[in-house]
Amino acid sequence: MEKILSGVKNIYLIGIGGIGMSGLAHLLKDRGFNIKGSDICDSSYVKMVREAGIEVFIGHNKENITQDIDLVGYSSAVKEDNPEILQARRRGITVLKRAELLGLLSWDRKIIAVAGSHGKTTTTSLIGYLLTSLGYQPAMFVGGFPLNYARNAWWGKDYFVIETDESDASFLYYNPWVSIITNIDYEHLDHHKTMENLRDSFLKFAYQTKEKVFGWGECLFVRQIISEVGGWSFGWGKDNKVSGRNFRFEKGMSNFDLFVDEEFIAPVSTHLLGESNATNILAAFSFFHFIGQDLEKVSRLLEKFKGIKRRFQIKGEVAGVVFVDDYAHHPTEIRAVLKAARYLKPKRVVVICQPHRFSRLKLLYEEFLRCFSLADELIITDIYSASEKETPEVNVEVFRDNIAKDFNGRVRYIASQSLAQQVPSYLREGDLCLGIGAGNINVLMDEIMVEVKDRKQRILTK
Repeated sequence: MEKILSGVKNIYLIGIGGIGMSGLAHLLKDRGFNIKGSDICDSSYVKMVREAGIEVFIGHNKENITQDIDLVGYSSAVKEDNPEILQARRRGITVLKRAELLGLLSWDRKIIAVAGSHGKTTTTSLIGYLLTSLGYQPAMFVGGFPLNYARNAWWGKDYFVIETDESDASFLYYNPWVSIITNIDYEHLDHHKTMENLRDSFLKFAYQTKEKVFGWGECLFVRQIISEVGGWSFGWGKDNKVSGRNFRFEKGMSNFDLFVDEEFIAPVSTHLLGESNATNILAAFSFFHFIGQDLEKVSRLLEKFKGIKRRFQIKGEVAGVVFVDDYAHHPTEIRAVLKAARYLKPKRVVVICQPHRFSRLKLLYEEFLRCFSLADELIITDIYSASEKETPEVNVEVFRDNIAKDFNGRVRYIASQSLAQQVPSYLREGDLCLGIGAGNINVLMDEIMVEVKDRKQRILTK
């Protein structure tokens, strides 16, 4: 595989403004390649790669694919009829998906591959952070933004920790040294069609792992895979190789007791909120136990891990209201983040939900109707299409009405452009206002915070 990159100097990345492709751009530049690319619009990630000295074109035009380009990589969000892909193929230039290119880049490294429907970003970031804290120099590729670092990807000297993508089965481009499966949930069935197909993709991924597979023992599909390939399970039950017991939330910290093979190892405390994050930590402990690290020492290093941008990220407190941003866009994730929010004991949890993709809402409609039960007030805003065509049978106001049938609090629909004007009047001192979704709800939350601050200032100056 490495022969494909032999002689390659100039690489063009289509969709370079995405979190994954921008990370790949940093990795390739670290390796000494000349990088440029394109995206449909400016973004914070476009700004970051430009600041790293990478040229970025706004708009996809075939003229951008010049004679000097040796290889083209593209995001899974980019369609095959993209004019730059078509031009590259006309010119006979090798065209690779992001995961294919990452697979080539990492072929001679000990890959720690993290897969699963939920928790991948936190688990990947955590392993990379702990390895670095222990004195290793791992290469990293994270599909989110670790708050301990200025980038989400960089080159290194020993391990290569990679957050993989099961959505289109592109995680099968890797042959990991070890792998972690955090869970397998009803997700990405637009590609896999059935849960059996999805499970089979994960099984292939597990069989491609050279040494050891670690998986969440409380997920039936994962446990089946672990049993078949001879892996290690982690979780909260005593029958797991690595287990947590006695989870509690005390003094602003998540706490639990760590066991390996039924033997107590150490108490664990972390600023990461909730049992789902504690499960991600158990996944990391499984890996570090495998490589022979002192788990008590590893546990102590958790204290300074800051977490991930847009994963229960506390944006600030304004007028007595705590604002939190979270990427949750699947019913399982929404339930988990609401459960975590309750540990903080706010007077009310006010949720602003921006549904992500018409296809996801249609596929998991009944699950979405039931996942908000731990909220006190719920605001539904417009569906973030993520370039999907609008689906007429998925109507956000009907969705609101259907939630309201069994929801104890009030459910409102507010158009996205009206959130900043309307939401502040519904908020009270002592509220936790939680914005959830994988679209631009984080930007809309910033606008709400500014308006709340401005209203408070106007009251004070009257």
